[in-house]
Amino acid sequence: MTAKIVEIFHSLQGEGLYVGEPMTFVRFLGCNLFCSYCDTLYARDEKRAADMTADQVLAAVALSAKPGQFVSLTGGEPLLWTDFCAELIPKLRTKGLKTYLETNGTMVKEMARLDGLADVVAMDIKPPSDCGQDLWRAHREFLALIKDRAFVKIVITSTIQPAEVERAVELVAEAGPAIPLVLQPAAGDLAPDMGLARKYLARASERLSDVRIVSQMHKVWQVR
Repeated sequence: MTAKIVEIFHSLQGEGLYVGEPMTFVRFLGCNLFCSYCDTLYARDEKRAADMTADQVLAAVALSAKPGQFVSLTGGEPLLWTDFCAELIPKLRTKGLKTYLETNGTMVKEMARLDGLADVVAMDIKPPSDCGQDLWRAHREFLALIKDRAFVKIVITSTIQPAEVERAVELVAEAGPAIPLVLQPAAGDLAPDMGLARKYLARASERLSDVRIVSQMHKVWQVR
């Protein structure tokens, strides 16, 4: 079995709950969504991808990852390659490595097939204003599967609607008020008013025990 891998590299986690932690990133080809703020459009370019077996990925990861560190399975959307991930994750564990799965939280059946293999699931919530689709039901079902090992991230843009943020908070609170929620301000033309972002933080903190504003730090550090 092979998967199309765009790149494998070692760096610092640049966003979310684990920002600053050393990780080795395995970026898979392709995504099932088109989001307005996507910064990895190159992950859709098949010319940049190589067919690799799980053993080849493991060997590449082992060049930089140390036991106890996370390996981030990212994309694109790694759950497009669920069977491959199901083969790769146990192999990573044999090397003492933990798995950090970055996902848009929409592929419920695929996540169920992994049967809790990932150590951490970093799930995005994608509101209609940013991805053009109503994904609330899929997000609710996805959260129900992963709530014991998840944190949730929502990108706050200048176009996001307050009702969308409220609904995202509601979904997380239903799954478990202790699930961490990261509000990630978009950059560039889509950057939000930070006063409004702080209001979202305050409102969310009324229902959730761990809410944070965390920007994409890898862009500040100028690393991948």
